[in-house]
Parts: sequence; C-alpha cells; structure tokens
Amino acid sequence: MKRRLPLRIFKENSFSDLAWQRFKGKKIGLFSLSLLLLIVVMAVFAPTLALYDPNDQSALFSGTGVYAAPSFDYPFGTDRFGFDVYSRIVYGSRTALMVGAITAVLATLIGILVGALAGYLGGQRDEALMRFTEAFMLIPSFIVIIFLVRIFTILSPTSFLRNIPLVTLWIIIFTLTIFDWPPIARICRAQFLRIKEQEFVQAARCLGSSRYRILFTEILPSALPPIVVLAALEAGSAILSEAMISFLGFGDPKVISWGQMLRFAAPDMRWAPWASIVPGFFIFVTILGFNLLADALSDALNPRLKE
Repeated sequence: MKRRLPLRIFKENSFSDLAWQRFKGKKIGLFSLSLLLLIVVMAVFAPTLALYDPNDQSALFSGTGVYAAPSFDYPFGTDRFGFDVYSRIVYGSRTALMVGAITAVLATLIGILVGALAGYLGGQRDEALMRFTEAFMLIPSFIVIIFLVRIFTILSPTSFLRNIPLVTLWIIIFTLTIFDWPPIARICRAQFLRIKEQEFVQAARCLGSSRYRILFTEILPSALPPIVVLAALEAGSAILSEAMISFLGFGDPKVISWGQMLRFAAPDMRWAPWASIVPGFFIFVTILGFNLLADALSDALNPRLKE
C-alpha cells in the first residue's frame, strides 16, 4: 500500500511562506510593524486610552491653564486652548490612519485597473491610458489639492455636500486619491507587460480562459508585490499631505488632526515647545513606520532574494 505524503510538505515552500520568513528575519520589518501597531492601537482604543475628551477645556478652569507643562495629569501638557495634548494626539491617530488607509486603497484600486488594462491590451489603448496617466503626474498636485479643497469648502455649506459628515476630510481624501494613483498604474502596467508573455499566461489563454480570469486570477497575483510596496509608501505620503494641508489651515475643522495641532502651536514654539514637538513626533513616527514597512516588504516580496 502506497504511503500518502502530508499536504503540508507541498505548502512549506510557497511564495507567501518564504516572503513571511524573510520579513520576520528583518528587524526593520518587525520594528515598522511595532510602530504602526502602536498607532492602530491608539486609534482603535482612543476612548479608553485618552485621559480626557479631546474637546475638554477643563484645564482653563482648574488652575492648570493654557500651555501647561507636561505633568502627571497632562502627560504632554496643554495647548493654547487648554486642550489636553495627549488626548488629542490619541484621537488624531484616527484621522491619520483614515486618510492614509482609504487614500492608499482607493489609489491602488484605480492604479491597478488602469495599469492592468494598459499593460494587457497594449497598442493604442495602452498609449491613450498612459498619456492620460502622465497628464496627472505633470500637474502640481499639492497646489491643485489645496485649491480644490478650498473651493469645495466654500461650496459645501450651500450645496448637498453640507449633509455629508466630515465633508472636508472626505474631499481631502478624494483629491489625494486623484493624484496618488498614477505611479501605481505605471508600476502595474510594467508588471503586466512582463508577465502576460510568460508561459503560464499563454497556457491559460490556450485553454480558453476569459480575459477577466487571465487579468485578475493569473497575472495580477504575480504583479502584486511591487504594487503592495508602493501602496504602503502612498499611505505614508497621504498622511503627510493631510498634515501639511491642515497645517496651512485648509483641513477639516471638525476633526482632530496632528497637522492642525501643529498649526495652532507653531507660533508659541519658544515658550511651549511640547505642543509642537509632540504632534510633529507622531507624524514622523507614523510616516517612518510606513516607509520602513515598504522597505521590508520590498525585500521580503522580491523573488530574487534567496534564503
């Protein structure tokens, strides 16, 4: 009687297993995950971790006052309005992750769709889609984003937009998405151009697989590694862009943003540096986490690396 080999033998050398082993073996990857996990925990458990309501100004009436130095009651001190800086940092993590995650997901989906079609179809359709993509890359995106946010902010009180919760924040997210998808589309197109000529794709085509199946079940999984790396970078870039927009005064006044905290604290940097240093530090840590994660993913997902 033939002895059957356990199935796990055939799964041990899968690409995902090797990639995870390479990722775990890099300290930079685990460090980046630790940084991002800290921000995620802050965002998820903000009501529990915050010492005060983010809009609580009780420090004004308790003798603590504005720009109080860090203390046991106020670990990061208070700002110019008497808000607890620590509590607003905790709640601000929600805004940062919301902007970074949603922008990265939307930009990745659009980039994959455009890049996949351009790379697979080729010819004039490829040229048209790539010229369309390059048009977005030539526009000074940050100036246009500020302009669009300002226009929509002016129009929203007198239009249907006023009924949308956090409308200004959503406008920022969608305008960031508009200018963040082209790099992903270019990477995706290059991957599809390379992979569509490989033997397993040709075999699927000869077996009569539909174009949809070839695109999204045969080619896309092999094209994902560099796209995932770029998506992580886009998340950090979106968080930085939102912080800059809020710092310039074009953010959503109804949400708590680290960039907005910097804007109000910057003029008083000399005598209350903690109110500026703390939000700036968390912006730095979050973006560093995404950049280091992208670097670790690039090494882990690179099939040319050997154990």
